[in-house]
Amino acid sequence: MKTCPLAYYKKKSCKSSEWGHFEFHSHKEFEIFLFHSGSCNYLINNTVYHMHPGDIILLNGLTLHRANPMPTEPYVRSVVHFSPEVMNASISALEFPELLHPFSEFNNCLFRNVEKPLLNRIEALIEEIGHLYSRENIVKVIDKDVTKSNRLIEAKMQTLIIQLLFQIYELSQTENKKYIHADTEKELHVNRITKWIEQHYQEDISLDDIAKNLCISKYYLSHIFKEVTGGTVMKYLMGCRVNRAKILLETEPKKLVLDIALESGFKHNSHFSRYFQQEVGMTPSDYRKRYYNPDPIYHTKYEDRTVYLNN
Repeated sequence: MKTCPLAYYKKKSCKSSEWGHFEFHSHKEFEIFLFHSGSCNYLINNTVYHMHPGDIILLNGLTLHRANPMPTEPYVRSVVHFSPEVMNASISALEFPELLHPFSEFNNCLFRNVEKPLLNRIEALIEEIGHLYSRENIVKVIDKDVTKSNRLIEAKMQTLIIQLLFQIYELSQTENKKYIHADTEKELHVNRITKWIEQHYQEDISLDDIAKNLCISKYYLSHIFKEVTGGTVMKYLMGCRVNRAKILLETEPKKLVLDIALESGFKHNSHFSRYFQQEVGMTPSDYRKRYYNPDPIYHTKYEDRTVYLNN
């Protein structure tokens, strides 16, 4: 489905075998994430958030991110992905381009203590979008008039997402510039680790280099990173490199794949191609053919932050 490639409401993960599915990843769509319950650290770029029920994240999907739910209780969340490209036509017809501004002005921002009426409206819309998305998958199988049914659901989905974006815009107008900070010494260390990697991932660096520059033992560095984020330091490093390669493939059509590999921190083109295909599911050349997009809205890097409301 064009408008909403992913949507679900109150998805629950409660089996320990499911935890391994929460890997460092990125995607082209914008994301609205609503946390309901559980115990979860969420790493976005170089910031670790400890999630509270009712927290809402506005996420540029190209930013590397990963949920790390604790297996002590079920992890319950709702998510809507949408493509700004697909929604632009509908938004243009409204003559209100500011509707997408929260995703540039507050990119990778966590809103906390949202007013209950507004939170309820946002949740209700996400619930309806999630149910419609599930129905869309069923319609494809059982409905004889597939084209007409899909067009109807597509129109409903666009309408619901527009309504949700208006609620998100209202949420963004209540921003009061109070930011969250890491809660524990371990989270502070992880923030230092991720920020250092963000600055040096294009270089030929190892775990020893990271530990030496941050004056942390290699064992302790690996241990706390895994404990807080659920992933390994080197996996995060490689994720940063793949992310950089994605952006260059999407925005630099004339740049050689070899140059993209080197600029992203890979020493050899063959290793880059193998690893990229392993992680992304296609070769760098195929990725460029599919996703080349000169629109800079996807590729601007913004400060990650959390906003407290009504304190």
